[in-house]
This record gives sequence, C-alpha cells and structure tokens, in this order.
Amino acid sequence: MFFLAIRHLINRPQQTILTFLGITIGCAGYIVFSGLQLGYQDYVIDRLVNVDAYVRISPRDEIISGETFRNVFFPDSFVNWVSPPSGRINNTYLTNIQGWRERLNSDPRVVAYAPQLIREAIFSHGKFSIPIRLVGVNAPEQSRVTNIERDIIAGRFTDIARGDSLVLVGEEMMKRLGCSFNGSLSVVNPHGVVFPLKIVSVYRTGVKQIDSRIAYSSISTVQKITQSPGEISDLVVRLKNVESSADTATEWQQTTADRVESWDQAKEDVRVTLKTQGIVRNVTTFTIMLIVAFGIYNILNMVVNQKKREIAILRSVGYDQMDTIFLFLVQGVILGLLGALSGMGLGAYACSRIETIKISIGSGHMPISWDAAIYLKAFMIVLASSIFASIIPARNAGRLSPIDIIRNS
Repeated sequence: MFFLAIRHLINRPQQTILTFLGITIGCAGYIVFSGLQLGYQDYVIDRLVNVDAYVRISPRDEIISGETFRNVFFPDSFVNWVSPPSGRINNTYLTNIQGWRERLNSDPRVVAYAPQLIREAIFSHGKFSIPIRLVGVNAPEQSRVTNIERDIIAGRFTDIARGDSLVLVGEEMMKRLGCSFNGSLSVVNPHGVVFPLKIVSVYRTGVKQIDSRIAYSSISTVQKITQSPGEISDLVVRLKNVESSADTATEWQQTTADRVESWDQAKEDVRVTLKTQGIVRNVTTFTIMLIVAFGIYNILNMVVNQKKREIAILRSVGYDQMDTIFLFLVQGVILGLLGALSGMGLGAYACSRIETIKISIGSGHMPISWDAAIYLKAFMIVLASSIFASIIPARNAGRLSPIDIIRNS
C-alpha cells in the first residue's frame, strides 16, 4: 500500500513538488511568524515586568465626597453641604506591612517579594535638572523579585546598600544631567531640601522611559531624603507564573483596602497589544491550514481523476473500498509529514538568520522565541490539515465502481 502511494506521487513529480514546497513554505512561515511575535511578547514582558513586578501592592487613593463624612459629625444625621467636599486623600504608605508579609509567605504562588518606598523628586547637576522617581529598595530582596542586576552596566546593584547617599541611575538619566559614574548629583525633595548623592551604579534597560525617569537607592536613604522614617509605600511581588498575575491580584484585592494591581492591569495598552498579536497569530494559523489543505486536496483530486484505470484494476483484484480510501489517505499523510519536517527545518534556519539582525533594543538583536511548542504546533497543524484535505479525494476514490470506470473509459 505504501509502495503504491509513493508511486502515485512520483508519477506526477511536478504537482507533487509544488504541493510539497507549498506545505514546506506554509509550515516555515508559521514558525517564523510565531517566533517573531512570541519573541517580541517575551521581550515586552521581560522589559516591563521583570524590571518591575508581577503584582504591586500599594496604598489606595480615596476620592473625597459627601459620603466620606457620613455619620462622622453626628450619627444618623443628614448633612446638607453648601459646597460639597472634593479632592482625594493621598495615602503615601502601607499600614499593614506585617499582615501582607504573613500572607505572602504562606502563598505557594509567590516566589519572592520586596518592600519599596517610591517618591517623586528632582535631580540636579550644574545647570541641569529633571523630575525623577526615586525608588528606595532593599537590594538583596529586590534582586529576587526583578532582573535589574542583569541590566547593570557599571558598578553593582548591591552597591547602593553600602551606605547612605548612594544611588543607581539610568544611563539616559546620567546623560541628560551631564553626570558620570562615581560622580555626584543633588536631589531636591518635595519640601525643597537639597541632599547630595553619589552615583555608584548605572543601569540600561533599553526603555528610555525607564532609563531616564527612575533611580534607585536604599530604603533608609529615601526615607531620610523625603523625611518619611519607617514608611514603606509598595510591596512588589514575583509569582511562579506570570500569566496568573491578573487572577492573583484580583483575588488579593477582594480582601484588602489596599490597591493590588498586576502588571497587565496597570498597563492596559500593552495587554491589548499582546492580545491583538495573539488574534493575528491565530488568523495566520488558519490561513496556513487553508493553504496546506487546498494544496493537498488539489493534487490528490487530480491523482484520483488520472488514476481511475489503476483504481479499477485494484478493485478488480480484490482491493475493497476501505483499501482504496486508505491508499489516498496515505499519500496525503506522506506529503504532510515530509512537508512538515522540511518546513520545521526551514523555519528554524530562517529564525536563526533573523535573530542575527541588529536592532537597538534589548540585547541588540531581533528577539526570537525558540519555544518548542511553536514547532510542535506547526507540525500538528500541517499533519492535521493533510489528513483533513485527503479525506474527500480518498472517499471519492473509494466510491468508484470498476464497471463504471471501464464503461466510461
């Protein structure tokens, strides 16, 4: 049976080769497209999540309204406001740190967590000054939550814990201020008080909004600069599975008055972009399935029409309907199997060449995902399409009657 299937394919070399190339290119195209998209998604998640947090716990800003003061002055009374209260109560620090520590320590989904004190300030050097976000961290704990150590290009991340008045700045921030590594700058707190800082480390993430906006120091240094002793404004959490961030944050939010927000909830535009890419990838998969299926259907349908005499002979010597159907199904599977294997090889080679293209983000090269699931999915899609496209021609061949074939010929 396999010999007959291969012989049928070899007897029509031009059609077989064109169909084989179509399957190969379709499979390779899916691998390259998925590798590029998933590689970009991995890069985005790595840049926006692994330098920050999967889940962030921070104080909730309370909007002031008339309801805020209900029963505050007199129980069960009605207050008619001449001018209704407005604005917000800006809570600047967490009040239940110990409770959160106990909860996070007992949650098996949590890999690590770290405290932060985030404050707005102004960095100045000479005649230059820029607004920045100063983040106070515990260096050892922060290193377990984020991959910031990987982005250090001068000094070490733990250097900020060697003493007071030491700071880690972004390369872009240092350029804008005209500073240098191991040099000094001044920070102006919200009260207008100026403190000197020494640059002991420099980082570069490749994201200008981060590199030019965020600086790190020890928690004690930021507490001293902002005159907020003992305060912690945020807890950043790293989970075992980044995809469960939103569900975990939603679950925690239901039992606390603090604000619990996952990275994708905080960055809605990024989440929408990644979701859109997933839809595009699924549409591309469907298109490739159609290309593969039509190619195999066309060649098998032509083989059935051109091999009617051979089919009549096979039926006459004892091949039943199921044998004939199986004969053409085998041809489709052979085309799909060979096309999938060659397409996987071609796709892997194309991805390896694309990965060498130099760009200005991340590691300096085009991000490509080498997830084995991409190749397994491509193989299964092509093989499933081949079997599906072979069913109709195979059934048509099985229905042919030897007497009708001989009479019509």
